[in-house]
Amino acid sequence: MKIIFDYNRTIFNPDTDKLYPGVLGLLSKLSSKHELFLISRAEPGRKNKIEKLNIKRYFKKIIFVAEKSQKIFKKITGNEKEIIVVGDSIKDEIRIGNQLGFLTVRLKKGKFSLEIPRNKNEIPNFEISSINQLKNIISSYEK
Repeated sequence: MKIIFDYNRTIFNPDTDKLYPGVLGLLSKLSSKHELFLISRAEPGRKNKIEKLNIKRYFKKIIFVAEKSQKIFKKITGNEKEIIVVGDSIKDEIRIGNQLGFLTVRLKKGKFSLEIPRNKNEIPNFEISSINQLKNIISSYEK
């Protein structure tokens, strides 16, 4: 299974300048069974920050983009359909994942937690309040 993670406010907390608690263990466990991908906006210093966090080894590919789009997600996934998209923004990761027919998991925490879906494409399959809750969702889809 391929799992696409958003970076900022999904696995990394910019308010504390650290990964959320439990992220390293989660990535380590998931990367042993699944292909992980990281999508991040191409902001100054972000590539260096990811290097310093020592998480690069868990991801098959890390992609920096000006804007998140279906085209970027399709490039990662090819024709596969067993995809999970994990993010905090219903307008970015959740909407795009749903439009492509992927399973979507919204981390409802922080800056975007009060966003309300405006249409069916912005409604995630799952909502979690801690990234550590993702393990249970993924294990229920493992073969």
